[in-house]
Amino acid sequence: MEKLKVGIVGCGFIAKERHIPGYKRMKNTVDLCAVCDLNEKLAMETAKDFRIANAYSNVSEMLSKEGLDIVDICVPPQIHATVAVETMENGCNVIMEKPMALKTSDCDQMIEASRKQGVKLCVIHNDIFHPPFLKAKKLVADGAIGDFVGMRIFLSTPRWDMIDLKDHWYHKLPGGVIGETGPHIAYMSLAFLNDIRNVDIYAKNFLGHPWAPFDEFRIELEGENGISSATLSYTSNYWAANVDILGTEAALHLDLQSMLLIRHRLKELSYMPIARSSLSTISQMIGGIASNVFKVATGRQKIGTEVVIERFTDSVLNDSQLPVTGEEGRDAVEVMEMVVKKYQEKYDSKDG
Repeated sequence: MEKLKVGIVGCGFIAKERHIPGYKRMKNTVDLCAVCDLNEKLAMETAKDFRIANAYSNVSEMLSKEGLDIVDICVPPQIHATVAVETMENGCNVIMEKPMALKTSDCDQMIEASRKQGVKLCVIHNDIFHPPFLKAKKLVADGAIGDFVGMRIFLSTPRWDMIDLKDHWYHKLPGGVIGETGPHIAYMSLAFLNDIRNVDIYAKNFLGHPWAPFDEFRIELEGENGISSATLSYTSNYWAANVDILGTEAALHLDLQSMLLIRHRLKELSYMPIARSSLSTISQMIGGIASNVFKVATGRQKIGTEVVIERFTDSVLNDSQLPVTGEEGRDAVEVMEMVVKKYQEKYDSKDG
């Protein structure tokens, strides 16, 4: 079978830590033959470090010389549409990091180019492809928690990784740092909420950085079938990613760092039910940890970005369903537009 030829645009952290290793593990079906970055030195160093044949500093040159099947876009979202449209007009299938764009109009432009050129377009909504999230979606669909009524999301990003970096590009996004991690809460919420139309946001400043007017956020997203309450925290020095899915009969707790899912269903506050609930929680944790250890030891543990890339590659090879469509990427951008608009209405006069 002839391998798919892949090129990556953008050689930053996410490309080197997630995307390139993902394609390298698919060496039987994929030939990662080129990388591209405006920083020519970075592109050349990345190609050398990962034993990739060619490095470019110009996307048009890479497209004209490589005959690529897939282009993976790992650059800031402000230029996703420009790169993606040119790439699709050259007959390449496109996968890109979240968010799809900063404006729904840019998303529409990319979706139209995909349709016109007959190529596939996908966005990496990685958190909903972690094993606990995939399992939670199935449990909710199967009625295991009764009727879905809402969810809570907690995402903590260490200070040193984001808020302390004075000159990083994400401070220039609409809404600042929430423009970078906010899309995660948008697409995670959309996995369960229908028709989000009302949003609210609350912001506080604890660190006092002049380049980041706020560093703690609480965001409320109201859909027709429930409410998603999200915390975005940038004041800590630890990573955390937790999701609670709330139903009328039970609740699911997802730890997306430890890759664990715990089902809670305590219906009576007396000794024996509490004891049974505690034992159930312990059993679920031990079973989940043992399963994770086995999967890691045997090379079977695949999470987030790698799952999306694999499914996208399979979609190109076999014309199967996309893991995330352009339309789903657009939906998340639309939610973020509402969040940023509310943020600006409430806080622009305060953040100067």
